[in-house]
Amino acid sequence: MLISCKRLCSNIIAALLLLFASLPATAQEKVSINFASSSWEQVLQTAKQEGKAIFLYATTPRCRYCKQMEKEVFPMKEVADFYNTTFISYKINIEDNAEGEALAKRYAISSFPSYLYFDKDAELLHQSGAGKPAEKFIEDGKNAFNPEKALFTLKRRYDNGERASSFLYHYSKALAYYGQADSLEERVVNEYLATQTSQQLNSAINLQYIFSKNLDFRSPTTQYLLQNQHKFSPLFKEEEVKTRTERIITRTAQKAGAENNIALLKDVQQAVSTNFKETKRISTLAMIYFYAGRRDWLTYAKTTLEYSKGYAEQDWRTLYETGMYLNSFAEDKEALKIGTRIMKKAVALHKDPENLYLYAQLQHKTGKDAPAAKAAKEALELAKSTGEDTSDISAFLTQLKAGN
Repeated sequence: MLISCKRLCSNIIAALLLLFASLPATAQEKVSINFASSSWEQVLQTAKQEGKAIFLYATTPRCRYCKQMEKEVFPMKEVADFYNTTFISYKINIEDNAEGEALAKRYAISSFPSYLYFDKDAELLHQSGAGKPAEKFIEDGKNAFNPEKALFTLKRRYDNGERASSFLYHYSKALAYYGQADSLEERVVNEYLATQTSQQLNSAINLQYIFSKNLDFRSPTTQYLLQNQHKFSPLFKEEEVKTRTERIITRTAQKAGAENNIALLKDVQQAVSTNFKETKRISTLAMIYFYAGRRDWLTYAKTTLEYSKGYAEQDWRTLYETGMYLNSFAEDKEALKIGTRIMKKAVALHKDPENLYLYAQLQHKTGKDAPAAKAAKEALELAKSTGEDTSDISAFLTQLKAGN
């Protein structure tokens, strides 16, 4: 009986060990898009040999939305399954002073993240970009093979004279991510809207269409959105309309700064006073972006700090963005010190690994290594607790210990 019990127990234990041995493998199994580690030329050869399309992902180390896509979207099973089955994928850093930068010039990639889709013979089919949910990212890949939605297929049809209303609608939507100097997006949008009656213009589909367009500040489409914000409220949440219209203001103000275009800045401020209720807050926000465009980092830091005194609780993300720009570009010690004050407020409002790590970096740049280490350690623990990548923070702590 004792022998039988031992055998039975052994069998049970063995079965349990097999069961638990298999569970971690399933639970810990990681999936993501498989990016080839070879060269671009090798990718082209492999694609031709296997008869497989190509997905080219263009990024930079400082691209926030790229990091979000890599962390939240690329590892999703449905995304990995679709892209790994359909494409040979390749990732480039367009600022690497090497192959990535060369490919960016070859394919006129100027924004990030950018997604380019090629057929097996390396002919461009489609281009898209931006941070987006999984279903939209998968849709991008599918659109590459759809002649009604693939950007470069539509371009050829337009060049051949096609101008039907539905065609113009689809082509102008595809052009949204073709941010090159020769883009015809604004022209095609105007051609499409010209085919619509006043009643059609106020339809849900056209209001959604106008809302989605990122055109020049002075374009009729952009001005229509700014001047008729109330028409979009039934279709979008109030916060969405607010974010969208404010982004028009900040993007244009930054452009005015980069070009030292005071006339454009005045037009922006006029639009704020005419079309927004929170005039003071948005005017200050516009000036933050204007100074960022001018790369006047000290005034940029001071303006953001002033902004934070009244509006930080409702907008910690602007504080984070300022901290990120100062950390990347500012060399003036006073600007960096103000950056630490800004990020201290951002951390108090939203304590996460990103904010803490950025705060630590700015502290280090101002010579405050003790508080830098403290913030970095807290960022490390938080990142570990949420399963985030900790390699950058760990490397930073090693650098601090080495006195660098």
